Amino acid sequence: MTALRQAWTRVVSFFRKQELDHDFDEELAAHIELATEEHLRQGMTLPEARRQALIDLGGIELSKEAHRETRGLPWLDSIVQDIRFAIRSLRRSPGVSLTAIATMAVGIGVNATVFSVTNTVLFKGFPSVDRNDGILYLSSTEGCCVSYPDFVDWRDQATSFEGMALVHGLGIILSDGISAPERYQATEVTSDTFRLVGQRPLLGRDFAPSDEIPGAAPVVILSDGFWERRYAKDPTIIGRSVRINGAPTTVIGVMPQGFSFPQKQDVWVPLVPTFEVLQRDNRNTWFVFGRLVEGATIDSARAEMETIGRRLAAAYPLTNRDYASPVVRDFNGFFIGSAENLIYTAMWGAVGFVLLIACANLANLLLARAMSRSREISIRVALGAGRWRIVRQLLTESVILSGLGGLLGWWIAKWGVRFYELANRGPGLISWRILDYAMDWSVLLYLTAISVATGILFGLAPALRLSRLDGNAAWKDGGRGATIGSRRKRLSSVLVTAEMALAVVLLAGAGVMTRSMMNLATADLGVQTENVVTARIQLPSARYPDAEERIAFYDRLETRLEAIPGVESVALASVLPAWRAGRSPYEVDGAEPTEERPTLSPIVVSPDYFQTMGAEIQEGREFNDADGVSGAPAVIVNRRFAERYWQGEEAVGKRLRFFVETETEPWLTVVGVVSNIVQNDFMRQQFEPLAYLPYRQSPAHAMWLVARTDVDPGSLGNDLRREVQALDSELPIWQGPYELTDRLAELN
Repeated sequence: MTALRQAWTRVVSFFRKQELDHDFDEELAAHIELATEEHLRQGMTLPEARRQALIDLGGIELSKEAHRETRGLPWLDSIVQDIRFAIRSLRRSPGVSLTAIATMAVGIGVNATVFSVTNTVLFKGFPSVDRNDGILYLSSTEGCCVSYPDFVDWRDQATSFEGMALVHGLGIILSDGISAPERYQATEVTSDTFRLVGQRPLLGRDFAPSDEIPGAAPVVILSDGFWERRYAKDPTIIGRSVRINGAPTTVIGVMPQGFSFPQKQDVWVPLVPTFEVLQRDNRNTWFVFGRLVEGATIDSARAEMETIGRRLAAAYPLTNRDYASPVVRDFNGFFIGSAENLIYTAMWGAVGFVLLIACANLANLLLARAMSRSREISIRVALGAGRWRIVRQLLTESVILSGLGGLLGWWIAKWGVRFYELANRGPGLISWRILDYAMDWSVLLYLTAISVATGILFGLAPALRLSRLDGNAAWKDGGRGATIGSRRKRLSSVLVTAEMALAVVLLAGAGVMTRSMMNLATADLGVQTENVVTARIQLPSARYPDAEERIAFYDRLETRLEAIPGVESVALASVLPAWRAGRSPYEVDGAEPTEERPTLSPIVVSPDYFQTMGAEIQEGREFNDADGVSGAPAVIVNRRFAERYWQGEEAVGKRLRFFVETETEPWLTVVGVVSNIVQNDFMRQQFEPLAYLPYRQSPAHAMWLVARTDVDPGSLGNDLRREVQALDSELPIWQGPYELTDRLAELN
């Protein structure tokens, strides 16, 4: 208790310094007066008596210092003194100080910006999800997915998790008689989903196990954003009936603002285990997630899931033999992946180099400034200041500079993160991710740490150099000898060399990245993307079950769109250039048989597709309306395919065929050779062999519409929607409309 009382007394004394100093001054004056009177009674004169009283006291200033050390916090007093002196010193050279602050602000601000973005993408996890670090994500293989029966077995047998849920994404068409039908992003979830992520509806109720029973009345929960956009936050929405994919569905809840899981979400519906879903070989669901029980780790969960996986493989060898090792990952491992980890780590390393260059630059600047203070430092040394005292004073000045730079850097980082977030929400950048870029406490701690660390880093060299100052040399020629000393030159040279080395490495990396990005942006896709608008149409199989009905719809739509002023040509395609297309085994008539059949992507297109996309028919002809309806089945191959099999020969008239599972398709006759178009290559570095089929030959339910215009393609979006609604009032545009250049920008 005595020690605590003494400590508390010292703390109180620190904050009452002026009052206690005044009291002690009065005590000293009274003590000196009494001692002077005593010496006067001994026969001394007044000056002699006062002088002897001061000698007996041992010095006024020394007495004051001794008293302060016994009553207060000397170390804190010393730090405050260093800070005050540092501020006065920095104010004497405002040019150098402002330059240092601005340099550090840029270096720290850019570094904090990249850290904040990296922290958001790689470590934060889902916003509005309780304790992200306690949730693990499970799938049957590295990619996806999980069968519903496997999920049930995992949930029943695993003890490492307090609960598991299953999610499956799908697109829906929602209509309500208020606005036109629209396509929205939905997720089917099991009833435990929101409980496991620590959320509950803001309005209404959560899903219940009874909602998952086949034949139960369909229900839906809305996201807050969807509720606001479509229903203006009408509180009477609960209990209202809407139509989802044509089926009457009751709205039972609205989730809180900002919540979305596991993607950018509009609505959630219960995952109903239909007969098809209950098949163990149906692995069409996305993934399972589970919350760990207290004390469990990802390693223990992996070990347990391995055991369960082997048990299921033994019990169901026909369906689970290849899925004996379930994949268990955290947020970063499941949603980010090694490639993106590498990219963001490289970015962080690059801005770290920028900060080191700034530190080296400032160290040189402060070294030159410090040498001009050699006389000041030599005087302080002569008055008794120790080496550590000098170093501490100079480091205090450096940390103050970096601290002020950090405050300004915080502002730079705040706007940098905002610009990055806006750039990632620009046209064409349609991401499924839910990311919260808000700068949280971890960013603040990081910024504080690098501000202090950089202040010490760039201030240490000048401080150590001055602490070894030769006082005699500093007095010669006003300190000139110290300023041009060989040690200072060597230290400055080392700093410049380090700065140049870091700059070269950084510039080399930036050059490689810039060159790669330029190659990607200027890569030849084989098509002309300017002035092209595109949208994806998906015809419901219930209303368009036959190929003839689908062909009739697309024919009418093309005719109506071609009549819009500014539209030059319209075509259809199963996939856009550069995007990934499915692959099928094939063989070429007359080619040498191989042990394993090669594969390529068959792309379904309509007549005028190549004209609309600006590609060139180099041999033969483009498709016409008769292809796929009468005559021999037709195919168009690209130049790369023709050169692989018929180098120096006429490709038109040659034949090839595809294989679908175990069935052999009819022979297709080549009617044309088109110039190369990039496909299946997001980096756009090579052309691969391709084959194009006429859409009348295999009209898919989902097709991309492409229209070339001589006006701004962005102005045609409403016209396109209007024409689709005119043909089918219940049919929304599935994706788009987009400008093709924006759509392809998603791949960059």
